[in-house]
Amino acid sequence: MEAVSTVAMAEEEDAPIDVRAVDRRLKRDRRRALVRSALLFALGVTLALLAHEHRRYLGRLLRAEVALDGSPNFTPAHPVPDDAHARIDWRAVHGQLLPAWVIARGRRAGQASDRRLATHRAFAELHYGLSPDPNLASLWQQIETGMTRDPLRNAERVDYLLWAYNDYLDRHDIPWRVEANLHLRRRGQPPTLLIRSYEVLGDLQARSGERLRLLRRADLTNVDEGFLGHTTGREEGALVMLDQVLEFSVRHVWPMLHGGLDARLPASERGLAAHVRTEALGALEGPVYVRLNETAVDQQALIEVAASIEGRRNCGNTFRIYGLPWNGLEPPDQLALVEALERSSGAECPEVTLGEAARLLGASERLGETPALAHAVESLTTWVSRAVSVHELRHAADGRDVACPGCPAATTRATRMELSAYLESFRTPGLGYVALLQACSMETAVPDDAPQRVQLSVQPHAAALTLALGELLPQGCSGAIPDDLYARADEVHAQFFGARPAIGVPEGYPPRVSILLP
Repeated sequence: MEAVSTVAMAEEEDAPIDVRAVDRRLKRDRRRALVRSALLFALGVTLALLAHEHRRYLGRLLRAEVALDGSPNFTPAHPVPDDAHARIDWRAVHGQLLPAWVIARGRRAGQASDRRLATHRAFAELHYGLSPDPNLASLWQQIETGMTRDPLRNAERVDYLLWAYNDYLDRHDIPWRVEANLHLRRRGQPPTLLIRSYEVLGDLQARSGERLRLLRRADLTNVDEGFLGHTTGREEGALVMLDQVLEFSVRHVWPMLHGGLDARLPASERGLAAHVRTEALGALEGPVYVRLNETAVDQQALIEVAASIEGRRNCGNTFRIYGLPWNGLEPPDQLALVEALERSSGAECPEVTLGEAARLLGASERLGETPALAHAVESLTTWVSRAVSVHELRHAADGRDVACPGCPAATTRATRMELSAYLESFRTPGLGYVALLQACSMETAVPDDAPQRVQLSVQPHAAALTLALGELLPQGCSGAIPDDLYARADEVHAQFFGARPAIGVPEGYPPRVSILLP
């Protein structure tokens, strides 16, 4: 038995080796080792990130910057003198000192030492302007320090400090506010903090409890909002940017108040004109409507001439009319227009033609001499802002997301949110058509050559409007406009979101807000 066993063992040792099987086994072992290493690395990274987040949260908790539920919190460190806020010139802070600091920080021309000195001086003036309240001075000192040391690394903390500034003002009933974005520049250049400052002209509450604030821009920088309103993600309610609503009202709504101009309106807006007039007649005082009706021709002339001049940029014309005022050109701008006309004499591609100059100057003179026109424009803008308010209040009521049983499966959260807000404004009696005008005007508001960030920002809006208008306006904005928009929009709203109570306009909404500065 032993001999047999020995022979069998010898034969087994001399058996040929399967090289391919061994190679497969080695490869399998290597793959398993790599997978184990990757899993261990991922686990280590996850634990490190969790530890970092835990340390950061604990740090914020120890500094009393966050509540136990994770919401932001600001606890002032200094007592405030009774007369501190009365000694601060809030308009100077938000209209001059803060913008000067932002501009100084963003400047790239000149010697580095000169730029640092200019930034230091601008911040010193801002800090001094807020010095009666040591809490506010401290907040901006921390913002300045964070932006100077490492803007990207400190971006989250700077964002918190700006929130704390707004929260502090709000708790002390100081009607001012700032909004900010960190603008990433080209590689090798530090990011820039872009800040817009606002005066709060109205603070209202919807029946459902959502807060609404009407804001007027206070700084004179060229940082553009690009939106009529927005809703913050920190339960601060809805915000309406009255300056942007003013521009929309002047350029798109005002000309509609004269029926004889309908044929000269953009095709995507023309069919809405009669309906918007009906809504305006029901909302505006008689004398206000008459004054806007009588001056609509001159406002349309300003729009058409500015577009005509812009249309010649293809042949090399660099003359532009930016931010055309609601009441026409001011004397310095009129002088610049005359000088451009003189330079254009005999040119194949004139900066401005004689006919354009005559129309601009004539319309500006008549608008400038129309009594109580500012009152009428403010009333118009306040009425249009109601439609924007309903849109934004719907956002506030929906929160961070909204269920949409009737939406296609692939509909994104942002698109659901915008669809909800648009349909809410369309179904609001007395405002639905002017809200629809805002939506239809988007077809021409964003040019094809706009920057990618602008194109991306309107994608959820465009997707939402495709869904909404596909049900309400099968032929698009240039097609037939239904006479029963409010009822139809209410049905479509229920089709997508189910039955929900309307938001409506908050009680106490003023008929006119003093938007125009004296």
